[in-house]
Amino acid sequence: MARTWRTCVALCAIVCMIYPVPSSRAENATQDLVFAALFPFTSDGPERDIAWGVKPAIELAIQHINNKSHILEGYRLKMKHYDTECNMAVGTKVFFDAMAEEPQKMMMFGSVCSKVTAPIAEAAIWWKQIQLSYANTEPFLSEREKYPTFFRTVPSETDLNPAKIKVLEHFNWTHVATIHQDTPRFSIAHNKLSSDLESIGKQLMRVESFATDPENAVQGIKDSGARIILGFFDEEMARKVFCHAYKNKLFGIRYVWIIPGWYSRKWWTNVDAENECTIEEILEAIHGYLATERLYLGSDIMETVSGLTPSQYEQQYKAMCGQNFTSLHGYAYDGVWVIASALDRVLRQLGQNSSFILNPSRGNEELFELLKEAMNETDFHGVTGPIKFKGGDRLGTILLEQYQDGEEVTVGEYHAYNDEFVIDDTIVWEGGSPPIDRPIIFRYPRGVSFILYVTLGSLSYLGIMIALMFLFFNMKFRKHRYIKMSSPFLNNLIIIGGILCYGSIYFLGLDGKYFTDREFEIICTAKSWMIAVGFTVAFGAMFSKTWRVYSIFTNIKMKKRVIRDYRLFGIVGVLLLVDVIILTTWYLKDPLKRKIVEGAEQPDPGGKDSSIIPITHHCQSVHMSIWLAAIYIYKGVLMIFGCFLAWETRHVTIPALNDSKYIGMSVYNVVVMCTIGAALSFVIHDNPNASFGIMSLFLLFSTTITLCLVFVPKLLELRRDPKGEERKIRCTPSKASLRIPPSSSSTDLSSKMRGLTSQRNKLNKILQEREKQVSYLLDKLGMKHSRSTDSTYSVSTNTPLPSIDDAGNGINVVENSSPPISEQVSDLQGIYIPVTTVISRPVCEDTNSGEKDAMNHTESCGITSKLLTDHDNPSNGNETSPSHLKITVSDTDQLVLIPATSHIETHY
Repeated sequence: MARTWRTCVALCAIVCMIYPVPSSRAENATQDLVFAALFPFTSDGPERDIAWGVKPAIELAIQHINNKSHILEGYRLKMKHYDTECNMAVGTKVFFDAMAEEPQKMMMFGSVCSKVTAPIAEAAIWWKQIQLSYANTEPFLSEREKYPTFFRTVPSETDLNPAKIKVLEHFNWTHVATIHQDTPRFSIAHNKLSSDLESIGKQLMRVESFATDPENAVQGIKDSGARIILGFFDEEMARKVFCHAYKNKLFGIRYVWIIPGWYSRKWWTNVDAENECTIEEILEAIHGYLATERLYLGSDIMETVSGLTPSQYEQQYKAMCGQNFTSLHGYAYDGVWVIASALDRVLRQLGQNSSFILNPSRGNEELFELLKEAMNETDFHGVTGPIKFKGGDRLGTILLEQYQDGEEVTVGEYHAYNDEFVIDDTIVWEGGSPPIDRPIIFRYPRGVSFILYVTLGSLSYLGIMIALMFLFFNMKFRKHRYIKMSSPFLNNLIIIGGILCYGSIYFLGLDGKYFTDREFEIICTAKSWMIAVGFTVAFGAMFSKTWRVYSIFTNIKMKKRVIRDYRLFGIVGVLLLVDVIILTTWYLKDPLKRKIVEGAEQPDPGGKDSSIIPITHHCQSVHMSIWLAAIYIYKGVLMIFGCFLAWETRHVTIPALNDSKYIGMSVYNVVVMCTIGAALSFVIHDNPNASFGIMSLFLLFSTTITLCLVFVPKLLELRRDPKGEERKIRCTPSKASLRIPPSSSSTDLSSKMRGLTSQRNKLNKILQEREKQVSYLLDKLGMKHSRSTDSTYSVSTNTPLPSIDDAGNGINVVENSSPPISEQVSDLQGIYIPVTTVISRPVCEDTNSGEKDAMNHTESCGITSKLLTDHDNPSNGNETSPSHLKITVSDTDQLVLIPATSHIETHY
């Protein structure tokens, strides 16, 4: 027996020598590791309920930890609690007391109130203390520069943002609006989310904030047209926000609200008297909203670090808490396990040197750094899900909930631990599918209607055919006396200008979507050139003809004046050169390019949730207004000059020579059309059909009227005299041209008659004197003359008189070598044509043959002054005046001078 005992003692000695028991582990077997817990037990607010609710969870965690042999082996975890009263001053004093009291506090746990937590977290670095919170969600506590030792097991408001972003990405919502309450808790989280959204390409359609009244903010959201709205506000403000959302119709099948999910249960029923909406109205507005909420307790059956499933833990907690329940108990329970896990990691890392953990004088700085590192490396599965920290914030699990039939139903989860988002099929959408973040926008190029283009193109083609018919008529009958006198080659220019204007209509209606940028630029340039050049050619030719008539009939020096057609072509060329300079400079310096203009957004006519934005292709240059102003000013000056010529020649009523009446009508027509067209172009700029239709109709109308005014009278004359054999061209004055002697201004009829009688007697005397002068001159010429009973003088000569050329050059009258003795007088029904007593032959002469034959040289002769105006005027008191004569050159080469009584006729 004794031998057996000795043998056992020897074996024990051998075992002790091989496996010695560390003295520190034995010595510290009953050592306590204490942490300070801060609670607002005596607070007057809801924080007190949270404090009493988490206390049982903390005690349960300490119990579970101390009963586990695999963690803090040889040590016992204990809590020393302090009441902060949710007062910053009291809380700061409590913190100082905890730091001064024995035993040493391994860590600070709490508090619930942010106004107490923040100053302690800021000061903890100076005591080399780490603070862990289970209830503070304020985003500003994430600022590591200010709170470097602060950790929390509850996700902050900012930690909800990644879950919201995942929801937006899952449903492909790229355009959102935000509305937040103007407090630090929500403003910081909102600003962080806005920055994150912009960084991933999401567009914030509207950002609104409010302090106490969200009415204007909600109205701003509505005006933006946003469909997906992210809200950051507390429970009280949520009821006000959705009340105004109801009033603004920001709810229903097209809208989604994403708000915080940590409100109290049935929060929408707590409507106070200040709220303007009923519970039913708020319920209608919140239908289908989404909420992001923290996972307060895991839902899986996997065992946690404590060896319990979340449901088993919850049963034990409810058995201990009684009536003091809070949803934050899981975060407090996991917080204690975080403390124990960090301390256990440090103890294992220290090994044999772990004894100094209880001796601040031996390495407080080293212990602090080891604990901080251990906190950052925390990684285990707790009752609230996986626990891991990033920058002091918990990478927790966020729930996605949806309001369905009066309840908030969990429809998805976001795991920040591995950035995973899971959504199930329990989510319900009104209409069967998720709403779109904005109306589906269809951008379609709005061009000219094919039917309209064909219609106006056909009318333009008809106008071109009419112009070509006029051209054919003008060239075929160019030797007709009436047509020749109207300068047929200048008429051709008018026709060419009209054809250019007609042709520009085809370019105006071309749809830009069918052409490349380079081709579109060519089209823009072509239509601007065609309109500008066509206008200048047509009206330049018309105005140059009028200028010739004006020059002839204002020739006060009574000298022969020949204005040939090439001079008129030169005038048109100068006008055209100005156009070329302006348009070429425009093209080289600031060319027209394609500009795509989006029209106003229009709702889908079929009632679908979509919008239509028409786009139109326009010709645009950088300084287009300057170039257009230059062209408009130039054309305006040309029109004013044409009006001046038409007005000055309004009394010259030789239809073959003067187009003043038709020019005035044409100018009036063009001015009215251009004014109306320019005004309407600014109004209907974005409507291609209306713009093209009105501009084309104005071009068609103006061009057609102008051509018809110029050529229809000639067609009528051709019909009246097809062969041009009638050699009588009437020159009948208008009544406005008559000049009544001063005595006729009297209203007394008898006075008028006496004045007329006196004037007749005076004219008879003058006529007798002129008869003597004619007889004298005829004798000098060796001509025989006789006077008939009707006061008609017949003159015959052996020298044949040349015939008048077919070009209508008229009778050429040259100034007498003797001083003029005529003066302007008038009878009541006559026209002022004072003539001299010397008559010459036509000035056209064939340079080759020397024959005075104007018939074969019409184009080179032009039209010369056939009527001369004396310098004298009857109004200046001169007693002499010329005879009014009818000049006749018969086919028998006899020149007959007949006193004119009412009008003058020239026969060929």
